[in-house]
Amino acid sequence: MDAEYRPRLGGDADKNGAVLRTLLREAVPGRLVLPAGSYPITGGLVLTDSWSLSGASTTLWRAEAEQVPLIQVAGSDVSVTDLTLELPDASPGPHDGAEWTAVTVGSYFYPERPGWIERIAVERLVIRRPGRCAANTITLIGAVRAARFTDLEVHGGGTAFMAHWGAVGTGVTDIVGPSLHPHHFRVDGFRVYDAFEGFCLSSVHDVEVRDVRCERVEIGFRLLPGDNTDRYREDSAAAGINERLLIDGCDIGWCGDLYALRVAGWGRSEVDGVVTTHAFPELGIRDVTIRPLPIVVAHGTPREGRRPTVVENAGPVDLDHVRVVL
Repeated sequence: MDAEYRPRLGGDADKNGAVLRTLLREAVPGRLVLPAGSYPITGGLVLTDSWSLSGASTTLWRAEAEQVPLIQVAGSDVSVTDLTLELPDASPGPHDGAEWTAVTVGSYFYPERPGWIERIAVERLVIRRPGRCAANTITLIGAVRAARFTDLEVHGGGTAFMAHWGAVGTGVTDIVGPSLHPHHFRVDGFRVYDAFEGFCLSSVHDVEVRDVRCERVEIGFRLLPGDNTDRYREDSAAAGINERLLIDGCDIGWCGDLYALRVAGWGRSEVDGVVTTHAFPELGIRDVTIRPLPIVVAHGTPREGRRPTVVENAGPVDLDHVRVVL
């Protein structure tokens, strides 16, 4: 990665987006360093193999919500570092978690079996939305492995960090397989403020999440098994879905009205509605603190009676290291 590019950006959002997309599409992959300042942008930036995108006191912002991720990582050996990203609120559908985001790594659905993208680094980002909304902020999805997410700060939005399986197929009701489950990734040094949820891990394996602090979130985190993706994985003995997950050091300032932490051991297939249960072998939840705050929910009337943790048919999950501080 010897080539380096330092494009000029200005006050025209369409032009900024076009300049950067042309460079990413036509230039030899290398280091793309954005200038200091605050710049509007329309459209999304797709990083294929061997690109590095970084800023120098740089903010990219969108005036209006767009379905495409602001930054999508679609190749291996890619890094995204030292940027501030500002997005408006957005209202995606229930299966649009990889869209409307600030950063998406990978894809949800594939026309045919993809190759894995790997060696991804996302570091030192600050991402802001004006209040809680349904859109994820950072999504890791599908055929991705060997990734790290370090020193990230998220303000507002829906789920601040979502990790989710992907599959070959055209949609949630038309999966043909195989399913692709992100694995061997790490989140370390994560700060979340005024979002709906801190993080969610759905049908992944070999993951570490460390040093997380959430303030004023309706949910701290969820661990979900996925909706019957077992039937689509290629090697059920080796894939290890839900195995070897570690949550270590998580402080949750919880303002929600349902649960602060959820480990759910069942999934309902949207292909045929069949429900199955999934255990969480080798799950470690350590040093998790829940600090109940006054209830403030973004939508609707708060429910009465709050539960600090929920475990649903998830097998022998040890919550001895979770404490509630009143």
